[in-house]
Amino acid sequence: MELSNIEKLLEKYFEGKTTISEEKELKVYFTRETVSPHLEHYKSMFQYFSEESTITATRDFKIKPKKKTRYAWVGIAASVVLIAGIFMSDINKPSESIDTYEDPEIALQETKKILKMVSSYMNEGKQELVYLKKFENTKNKFIK
Repeated sequence: MELSNIEKLLEKYFEGKTTISEEKELKVYFTRETVSPHLEHYKSMFQYFSEESTITATRDFKIKPKKKTRYAWVGIAASVVLIAGIFMSDINKPSESIDTYEDPEIALQETKKILKMVSSYMNEGKQELVYLKKFENTKNKFIK
């Protein structure tokens, strides 16, 4: 009867469903001299657990609290800079919108010229992406 009980307790132990008293019962069984032959390989494990449970620390450890004052001041300084920036940006706003061109046709031509310049810079960056496409194709060949 005791052997079948020990086997059931072992199953519960490895599933993590045993109570403290059931684990103590297993330790008592496996620290005895006579253990069933088919359960002999568990004996060293439970003996190790019982030996290690008797070890205590020989030295006192003192844990120093972390200093958080530096980070608090950094947060306060960042908040002050942010608030100052918000107030300063309101001071420099123009009170009325100022058009730079009297004639809308000239403004349209200048806008087209600037957009064409931006487009040319965007296309320069796009040419470099061809290399990425080649790399992607080569990578896919190796993966397949």
